[in-house]
Amino acid sequence: MRNLVVSMAWLAAIAHAAGCGASSHAVDARAARYRGDKLVLFGAAKAATEAKYRLAESDETTLRIVTTARWYKPDGLGASERQNDMRDVPDRSVNLRLIVKLVPDGGDWAVSVEPVMMRYFSGRPNPDHLAPDDPSVPGWATGRVDVLRSAIHDALQSYQVKSPGTATGSPQAAPAPAPSKPATDDAAKVPPQ
Repeated sequence: MRNLVVSMAWLAAIAHAAGCGASSHAVDARAARYRGDKLVLFGAAKAATEAKYRLAESDETTLRIVTTARWYKPDGLGASERQNDMRDVPDRSVNLRLIVKLVPDGGDWAVSVEPVMMRYFSGRPNPDHLAPDDPSVPGWATGRVDVLRSAIHDALQSYQVKSPGTATGSPQAAPAPAPSKPATDDAAKVPPQ
């Protein structure tokens, strides 16, 4: 019985570790830099965002895209048919909108995806604003940020700047080391006396 309990604890720990943290694709998308015409990059980012969310605003002059705010139940499912009506949402629902920006980074461009969140508490007239690093932010909300960032990264991948340490396809073979001279035994060269 003890072995079963220990085995179950290990499985739970492994499953928890696998589910925590950002995937490598999300980390790649967060660190990626892109090179190209800013309006072309903005258009691709806008198309990727529009494929997932309705847009409230899109401004080519500021390179900023804002999704329409939407209420979600505490479990992450859509809460209201009427997007901004708090009367239809259950207690502890979260209102989420995403702001996507194309920001200069030296001669390249980076993509920023920022969530703007509020939590509704029944019986209170005003919802609380949630900071992205608030520990009470549900995982599905940060997951939506990562999914959108990854979708934009996929759309901009052909413009991605590859850093020198990044593998860009098939690895190149390292040059073969120069053959070394065989060790000679100087004592063997001396004629016997």
